[in-house]
Amino acid sequence: MQPYFLPYIGYFQMVNAVDTFVFYDDVTYIKNGWINRNRIKDGKIFTIPLKNQSSNNLIKDTEIFWNQRDIKKLLKTIQQTYSKSLNFFEVYPIIEKLIESHPLTISELAINSVIEFSKYLEIDTNFKISSQEKYQKGKDKVESLINICNQENIFHYVNPIGGQSLYDKDTFKLQGVKLNFIKTQPSLSIIDECFLKPKQQIIKELEEYVFI
Repeated sequence: MQPYFLPYIGYFQMVNAVDTFVFYDDVTYIKNGWINRNRIKDGKIFTIPLKNQSSNNLIKDTEIFWNQRDIKKLLKTIQQTYSKSLNFFEVYPIIEKLIESHPLTISELAINSVIEFSKYLEIDTNFKISSQEKYQKGKDKVESLINICNQENIFHYVNPIGGQSLYDKDTFKLQGVKLNFIKTQPSLSIIDECFLKPKQQIIKELEEYVFI
């Protein structure tokens, strides 16, 4: 799955549903997508500014533009939006630490955000990064995904429900891999959940998905 910065709870439901989660960061960056931005409370959208936002670049090569004015504005927006929330003093430092670490690429920042909030939500999943594992690329997306499963000795692959139009269960089955699509819960960024709800309630919601 491509890495997203502070994605919605459905992303974390998928992380929670599997034993091994692969961040697919050596694929093309989706310009004007949701890799570097998301929605929060009151219809606001936060954005991580990028240097070379282009569909010609891979996610792992897309660098962040660490403009201090924009970063301070981002943190101030989050602070003002959630300062009176239930878990502000527990959750805000996680976000602040992620931002102030100033990683070079959006891939690194996004991956770190998922790992740190997975820790916060007590998710016990093994994380891998595709660009570090040097998986063999196939002639198309399907073959590349099956190659990852084979290299990791995995026989059950889980894809977001949007992949139903892209991937066929029988194609994967012929290669010895069971394919399921996961129907998850829609929401704003995970930080909206974490600021406003008791942590144990969110942990319970992580189980509220359906395999198709």
